[in-house]
Amino acid sequence: GKGVGGRDRGGRGGRQAPMPFIEVKPLEQSENRYVAAGLQSDKELDEQEKLIRTCKSLLNKLSPDNFEKLCSQFLDLEIKTRHDMVAIIDLVFDKALFEPLFGTMYASLCVKCAERFPSFPDETDPNAKPRTFKRLLLNKCQEEFEKENSLQAELDALPLETSKEERDLVEKKAKRRMLGNIRFIGELYKQKMLAEKIMHECLIKLLGDIEHPEEESVECLCKLMTTIGQSIDHEKARSHMDEYFTRMKELSTNPALANRLRFMLQEVIDLRRGGWASRKADAVAKPAAQVHQEAMREERGGGFNAPRGGSRPPLGGGDVRK
Repeated sequence: GKGVGGRDRGGRGGRQAPMPFIEVKPLEQSENRYVAAGLQSDKELDEQEKLIRTCKSLLNKLSPDNFEKLCSQFLDLEIKTRHDMVAIIDLVFDKALFEPLFGTMYASLCVKCAERFPSFPDETDPNAKPRTFKRLLLNKCQEEFEKENSLQAELDALPLETSKEERDLVEKKAKRRMLGNIRFIGELYKQKMLAEKIMHECLIKLLGDIEHPEEESVECLCKLMTTIGQSIDHEKARSHMDEYFTRMKELSTNPALANRLRFMLQEVIDLRRGGWASRKADAVAKPAAQVHQEAMREERGGGFNAPRGGSRPPLGGGDVRK
């Protein structure tokens, strides 16, 4: 049968039942898009630059050990405009995608921001719903989720002289960001920031190709299912879950997959069979040093988006709107 986007999911003899498709309303217009800088006064731009510097500094220091203290300072940031809030969301989002082991911590920060930060009226439509932190954050998730659809256009736009290695790097970077986004979406769902239907959409995307699976997608599938499986494994979604695990079982016996990933799939299958009882503790409950050590092990073991060398690179300068 055909999967999302019409890709063939394969399977033995091509006789598998169609993958259930949960329709997710596409994003019609970005509310996160920056209005041209010329529409902001010099004073507003200066204040926003100061806000961004302060935000970066706090995010670079933030860890599970000092979360409560620095989170309180973060919530005291002075958000005066929608542009300010979008800038903050971009920074938090980039950190969350680059540091997936701290996903629970960043999702917790987003929950607190959604409770504290102000909302802003729609500049173009006074009758529209106000722009809240939560709404802008979810738009950001949706935009990232749909970016894979524009990857080919990005590759086609590269200069003709671009080497295959450079093209592969662009594609790999986009793929890692997409997978990081899916993991963060899982953390936000666990914090009740997202509806369940988007989680099914993510799982369907990750289960897109059974015969020729991408290792990074399989690893992301296992980590996402470990994060959210218990929450979505209820009576109404049972048929969907049974279908997912039928396909995961088939993946676990695919000789084309590395043994590490086949074992990982089997662990998740066993986890469900055991009633989701043996989940590991989340990173937010561990000392930062321990999380860093695990990041190093994941990197050496081929983890797809662990922080390099176990360190947490600081947010750099430059235009966060790019």
